[in-house]
Amino acid sequence: MSPIELGAVSLVALTLLLMSGVRIAFATALCGFCGLWLMRGYHPAASLAATTIFGHLTSYTLLVLPLFVMMGFFAYYAGITRDLYWAARQWLGHLPGGLAIATIVGCAGFAAACGASTASAAVMGRVALPELKKYGYDDKVSTGCVAAGGTMAIMIPPSVLMVIYGFIAEESIGALLLAGILPGLLQASSYALMLFGRFKHNPRLGPAIHGITWHDRFSSLKGVWGMVVLVMLVMGSMYTGLATPTEAAGVGALGALTMAIPRMLLKDFTSAMAETARTTALIFAIVAGVLIYVHFLGFTGMPAAIADRIVHLGIPPTAVLMCVLLLYLFLGMFLDGIGMILLTVPIILPTIKHLGIDPIVFGVLVVRMVEIGLMTPPVGLNVYVLKGVAKDVSMGDIFRGCGWFVAVDVVNVALLVAFPQIILLVPHTMIR
Repeated sequence: MSPIELGAVSLVALTLLLMSGVRIAFATALCGFCGLWLMRGYHPAASLAATTIFGHLTSYTLLVLPLFVMMGFFAYYAGITRDLYWAARQWLGHLPGGLAIATIVGCAGFAAACGASTASAAVMGRVALPELKKYGYDDKVSTGCVAAGGTMAIMIPPSVLMVIYGFIAEESIGALLLAGILPGLLQASSYALMLFGRFKHNPRLGPAIHGITWHDRFSSLKGVWGMVVLVMLVMGSMYTGLATPTEAAGVGALGALTMAIPRMLLKDFTSAMAETARTTALIFAIVAGVLIYVHFLGFTGMPAAIADRIVHLGIPPTAVLMCVLLLYLFLGMFLDGIGMILLTVPIILPTIKHLGIDPIVFGVLVVRMVEIGLMTPPVGLNVYVLKGVAKDVSMGDIFRGCGWFVAVDVVNVALLVAFPQIILLVPHTMIR
């Protein structure tokens, strides 16, 4: 059996293991190690697996992951989420669908402090859903807002997925994080416009809030300063070149902790650190397993062979890109975002580079497709997380509530493909 054939067999075996319910960390590590064993023998395979994991997971670059996760937990205990949502409610509540739009704005704001979509959906669900329920908003619209708004946490920096993509693709993590700013703002504004149009057309979906004074609005702004400071600390330091992504993440985590101390009990601090450790261990376990498998694929030469074959077919690069994005749309129905990126990028990225597509543009587009997967059945993780918060709303209604947002996302992806300058504008102007 040739190395490329062995690589193809390993992909089939990996697919079967994942479909049977084996965790992605164990499935990829097993397939990768067995492949290396067959190609190089047991002892070289064991040595390669161990040195690959140790060499990559001790990388200084990956320190950004636990720091960003920690910053998100501290920001939650600092009350930034509730303050952002309350300010958005005061300023936007009088509009058609004002509370729903405020939920999107609150999610976008919290995304600038939290890089995990499921955590964002869970936190915003606890904050926004009771208020939406109180004013009689349609359940499908309410849960759809929170589930879709939560996905912005992996687009608007700091984004855990952007860091992982940059690590596996060997691209600038700082440039990738900054590349998510304009697509994230486009996503939030298009969600808000869609909601405004829906509620304007059908006011029965939920009422506007009346009686909010200008004093109430300006008073609510005092709760926004914390988020503004965090954004300036993290994004500002990276954009101006004052700090690397890892340094910026450390400063952001320290800033969030400083804001949280007046509101945080000792048990809250312990909980934040324990959740940070648990989340980081989960991510690193997946990264370790996939690294072994990717190392094996590199020995087979399969990614390079696929790239060479596609390039010689003469298919236009945009057509290939659209097919790849459709593949991600399909995979997003069954795999979580981290596993999907780690498994597919090493195979697909050589082809993307051969076709002359910017890897940073591709990374943002991949994350956008992951966002859609978080809202689509059967494995829409944000929907499952939100179901734990909105126990009285059926899973089917939550998925149906996400339908409008998925349609908006498809339009946004088309815009980003047609105008990649939207993605590249901010990173191309950053001070290096």
